[in-house]
Amino acid sequence: MNFSISAKPHPDVEVIVELQAVPAKPEMKKHGTSVGDVTVRGPDRAGKPDGALVATVSLGPLKEATAETVRRTGGAAAKWINGQSAKRAAVKLAGLTAMKMPNAPAAFVEGLALGAFNFDRHKTKEESKAIDTGVEIVPARATAGVRKTIEEALKVAEAANLAREWAHEPPNVINPVTLAERVRKLAASLKLKCNVFDEKQLKAMKANALLGVGMGSKTPSRLIVLEHTGHAKAKKAKPVVLIGKAITFDTGGYSLKDKTNIVGMKYDKCGGMAVLGTMRAVAALKLRCPVVGIIAAAENMISGEAYRPNDIITTMSGKTVEIISTDAEGRMVLADALTYACKNYKPRALINLATLTGGIVVALGNFRAGIMSTSDRLADALIASGERVHERLWRMPLDNDYFELIKGDDSDMKNAAGRTAHPIIGGIFLKQFVDEKVPWAHLDIAGMGDTDKDQPYCPKGATGFGVRLLVDYIKRLR
Repeated sequence: MNFSISAKPHPDVEVIVELQAVPAKPEMKKHGTSVGDVTVRGPDRAGKPDGALVATVSLGPLKEATAETVRRTGGAAAKWINGQSAKRAAVKLAGLTAMKMPNAPAAFVEGLALGAFNFDRHKTKEESKAIDTGVEIVPARATAGVRKTIEEALKVAEAANLAREWAHEPPNVINPVTLAERVRKLAASLKLKCNVFDEKQLKAMKANALLGVGMGSKTPSRLIVLEHTGHAKAKKAKPVVLIGKAITFDTGGYSLKDKTNIVGMKYDKCGGMAVLGTMRAVAALKLRCPVVGIIAAAENMISGEAYRPNDIITTMSGKTVEIISTDAEGRMVLADALTYACKNYKPRALINLATLTGGIVVALGNFRAGIMSTSDRLADALIASGERVHERLWRMPLDNDYFELIKGDDSDMKNAAGRTAHPIIGGIFLKQFVDEKVPWAHLDIAGMGDTDKDQPYCPKGATGFGVRLLVDYIKRLR
C-alpha cells in the first residue's frame, strides 16, 4: 500500500473503510462487537463515490478503548483492504472523534501502515503478490496539525516496515558485506553520515571479538556506523547511541544448532535492523537530538577458520574472553561495538538491542522483551515508551554477583555459563564493556524480533520490534 492524506475520498475509490465504536445496543449484521470486526455493505451510491464497497471496522467498546485497540483496528482495516485487490481505497477517520483520545489518529494510522506490510519480493507468480493499493487517509478535519500527526505516524511505521523487510531477507541476499553496501545507499538518501569498517580496519582497531565470530564465514564482519547530527544547536550535545546485533545467519558455529533451531536464524539480525529502522525514522522526522546507530554485523559459520570453544579472544577493550559456546556469539560482537561507542562518543545514553538469549523467551514468552540497565532513569523512560507504543519491556536484575558465574579460569571472563540465569548472564557480560559513567540499557528482544503467526498488525515473520519504542524515547528527550 501507498498512503496519502485527503480532505475527501477521490471519486474513483473502489473501497471505503469507516470506523465505529460498538454502540450500546449493537445490531446483528450492522455492527461488529469486537475490535477489528468488519461489517460490509454496498456498493452504496448514497453520498458515496459510484460503486464503492463500504466496510465498517469496529473500534470495540468505547469504555475499553486504548491506543493499542485503535492500532489493532488499523491493522484489521489494512488486512481487509489487502483482501479486496483494489487499486484505490479510502479510510475515513471521522469515527475516531467519539473516542476523545488525542493520539487516536496517530495510533490508527500506525496500525494501518504496519498492518499493510507484506514481504513478497522473492515470489515469482503475480497472483501471489499483493496489489499496491493507493490508500487515501481522510481525517475528520484535515488541519495542518492533524496532517503533521498522520505524516509522522506514517514515517515511523515505514521505518519499522523497513526493519521488517531487511530482516526478512535471506542470508544468501544479506550478509555483512551486502548489508553494509545497502546501508551506505540508504544513508546517502537520508543524508546520514555513514562509516563502514572492513576487516582490515577492524583488525587495526583490535576488534577481535567481532572479527572472531565471522572467521568461519567467507563474508567477513563489518562495523557499520550511522550518525544523525540533529539540530544545529544540538550538534555539540552528547548523542544517544544505539547498537544492534546483526548476525546475518547463525549456525551456532561449532556449538551447532539442531535442525529445528537453525531454521529462522536469518532473524538473528533483528536488533541491527531495529537500529537501522530507528535511524531512518530519526532522519525522516528531523529530530533535534543527535543520534548514532551502530550495527555489528557478522555471519556465524563453521569452517577450518572458525573460532572454537576454549579459544581465548582479546577484545577491543583489552579484556580477554574464553569461548565456552560459539553460539553465544551475539554478546561477542556487541562487546566490541559497546567499547567503540564509549571510546568515540561518550553517550548521554547507550542502548543495545539483540536477539540474545533463548532464556528471555523462557522467562517472558513472546509478550515482552527483557531490559537490563545500569540507570533507573533510562530504564524507566524506555519502559514508559514501550507501554505507550505497545512494545513492552520487563526489567531483569543485573547484580554484580552474577559475574561470578562467568568469571574466567584462564581469562578475564567466559562468554557463557550454561542455562543458569541465562538472560542475565548475557547482560552481565555486556556490562563489562560499558563505561561506568555511561547510562546503559540492554534490550534482549529474542522473543519479540519475529513471530511465528500473524498478529493484529504484523504478519508472520519479522516484527520490527524496537523501532517505535526507540523513536518515542528519543522524541521526548530535551
